[in-house]
Amino acid sequence: MSFPELRLKIKVTGRHPWFFRKMIGKPARPLPAGDPVRVLDRDGQAVGVGLYNPRTELALRMLSRDAQVSDVRQCVRELLEQAFTLRERTLALPSVTTAYRLAHSEGDGLPGLVLDRLGDQVVAQVFSLGMLKLMETVDEQVARRFPQARLVLAVDETAAEREGIDKVARAPLRESEVTEHGVRFRVLPGSGHKTGFFADQRDNRQLLRTLARGRRVLDLFCHAGGFALAAALGGAKSVVAADLDEAAVALARANFGLNRVPVDCRHADAFDVLRETARGAFDVIVLDPPKWAAGKGEVGAALARYRDLNRLAFEKLQDGGLLLTCSCSGSVPEEAFLATLRTAAAQARRDARILALRGAGPDHPIALECPETRYLKVVLLQVR
Repeated sequence: MSFPELRLKIKVTGRHPWFFRKMIGKPARPLPAGDPVRVLDRDGQAVGVGLYNPRTELALRMLSRDAQVSDVRQCVRELLEQAFTLRERTLALPSVTTAYRLAHSEGDGLPGLVLDRLGDQVVAQVFSLGMLKLMETVDEQVARRFPQARLVLAVDETAAEREGIDKVARAPLRESEVTEHGVRFRVLPGSGHKTGFFADQRDNRQLLRTLARGRRVLDLFCHAGGFALAAALGGAKSVVAADLDEAAVALARANFGLNRVPVDCRHADAFDVLRETARGAFDVIVLDPPKWAAGKGEVGAALARYRDLNRLAFEKLQDGGLLLTCSCSGSVPEEAFLATLRTAAAQARRDARILALRGAGPDHPIALECPETRYLKVVLLQVR
């Protein structure tokens, strides 16, 4: 099958998979939104095959650098198989957990698609119209590799508005149980933040487990209670967890009971908890807030919130205490997040040193040509 040609206004020298509307010439005839196109640069050099959507600012997402590709569905099948093989054979994740990312958008060459395996269910989160049109192929490939799994489709609301995606009917949600390093979690795939479980923090939860022994730990924005559980199972002296979302608190409490660990779980705002905390009350504080910047226009406000939150944490930590602080806002660069932490520490009149700069686990691979695939920033600091 031959695809219509789309010519760019620019000469392409790199391999970044995104092209914005202003970089693209007007097609000779209107093209259906979300369909594949053969891409040429300004000089007529073949760039590859991409998914084109003139309705949105990010109008072209490359699927293959092979301009001779004639079957995008076969291309998607091959990319999915490569993604599954990475997790199963190279990373051997099934021996560690039943909750991990199967496909990480451009990190696996699959623009606008995230797949998470959560126990006996696989959640497909879609961010582009082009990939939504290929979901039948994705469904078939998931069913072939995981024949007992139930596929749950979730279209990101912000992306749906941006891409011009009509409302998609959703199947009823069903609870699953997953395990991670022997820890049990009840999850509701397709609900709440992301896909229903923060598989991206798996390695960072393990890090906290190794650091928690004998320490007093505060886990804020606790969601399903992952960090609090890790701390408790790591031998923490005491653990307090809090979240403003009542459903998250109920889920966290269920998970604490499931693993039979004593955690003081509260329905409370993180800022209020920190304001009411006495200085030195905790040896470890974990901050893992939700996505505060959905785009570049929200970065300034998000950084101000990160500054205020981390300033309070710096103020209240015991001398020598540890702060594990996170940002999952992909629009916030790591340099800006670190600068905000420096400001927060200065305002709190505390000196701190970075012990580790981390991110998501390797099942969330970062495409070298697309640094935007690195969204999670995790910083471990010690107050001096």
